[in-house]
Amino acid sequence: MSLAPGTPLQGRRGSYRLTALLGKGGMGEVWLADSPQGAVAIKIAANNPTAVEKLRFESRILRELRHEHIVAYFDEGEYRGLPFLAMEYVKGSNLERVVSAPLDEREAKAAAVEILLALDYIHSRNVIHRDVKPKNVLARGNNIYSCVLIDFGTAAYYNVAGIKEAVISPGGYTAPEQYSFRSSPQSDIWSVGALLFYLLTAKHPQEALPGYPNRPPPTPISVRRFNRDVSEELETVVRKAMAWNPSDRYLSAREMIEAIEGVTPAEVEEVPVLEVMGTSIRIDASALVFGRLTEGGRGRVNVRREGDVIYVGVEDPYNWISRRHFEIFRSGGRWYIRDLGSLNRTAVQTGGKLIEVWAGRGIESQPVELGERAVIYIAYGSSLNNQPYVVATFRCKGKT
Repeated sequence: MSLAPGTPLQGRRGSYRLTALLGKGGMGEVWLADSPQGAVAIKIAANNPTAVEKLRFESRILRELRHEHIVAYFDEGEYRGLPFLAMEYVKGSNLERVVSAPLDEREAKAAAVEILLALDYIHSRNVIHRDVKPKNVLARGNNIYSCVLIDFGTAAYYNVAGIKEAVISPGGYTAPEQYSFRSSPQSDIWSVGALLFYLLTAKHPQEALPGYPNRPPPTPISVRRFNRDVSEELETVVRKAMAWNPSDRYLSAREMIEAIEGVTPAEVEEVPVLEVMGTSIRIDASALVFGRLTEGGRGRVNVRREGDVIYVGVEDPYNWISRRHFEIFRSGGRWYIRDLGSLNRTAVQTGGKLIEVWAGRGIESQPVELGERAVIYIAYGSSLNNQPYVVATFRCKGKT
């Protein structure tokens, strides 16, 4: 790659001139550049198909995201046939450099909440980051109260367009199921728990995870073993976020924020709730039918009620979700899920097990009982090793 300070680049929206190399790796280089609007960061793909695909995918995702705790997209273009991405230049260091000693709880909580706010936002748009770790969080001006999530090159967004690989980072930040090619919002929750462990101890969590990633540790991870000043309440938050079973973790970034801030969730769980793409739907009916939006739907998630049945439709430009994909229903005081003969299958993580709920195209499956907290994987293709297309969560306070 023949790049040097002074190299000019032309994007779709503006022109740039490289000034200094910020970093390089196998996937490409990151440069500081001047533009008429000020300093920007330029990421240029290495000259190999995987790097090119990843950067194009990252550009696509960032174009659609706008959040104060996510690095901002500015522009994209090509230099000698290789794509580049122009982003906000965040003046500051990543958390691995900023945090050289344990933070106090107030600082650690603030940083974790900022990243969780970013995740809550992207999860509502069916994006999973998959690589949250100290190196991928920048602190503006090295201020722990102004954190920015970066590096969306390994994110997953729409099964048919995502990068199909296991995303694995050293140190214990990768959820164990990602080693088996399975990712969900709960995988990101694990990573934030691991990040919070690092902020509170200045140690990578793998030091406290014997057997990881092949088997669960014999006892829950302990922050207080390394920092006795951490409260039992915050240690409980880390432990729940890093539960080995995804359905035992917080079911959403918002739920983890409430736990960190000590907010008692509203007693909405007296009625079961389905949460999908940032929308919470109270199942105050005998059944809920989930599927793809047809013409006339508005927004990403559309909810309507006909008699004692709730119909939920989501936008799906690729038609991976069937028009009638699955049903949640109540019978004998318990809640069940069954696939309605979808094309691309349903699976559920419940009761410590991952169960495929599918009997064939056009054939209703046998019902599977839902636990009080379950993760529903919608459209798995032909194998549970595939990435889910959409992830939903189900929770209820008890058998009703």
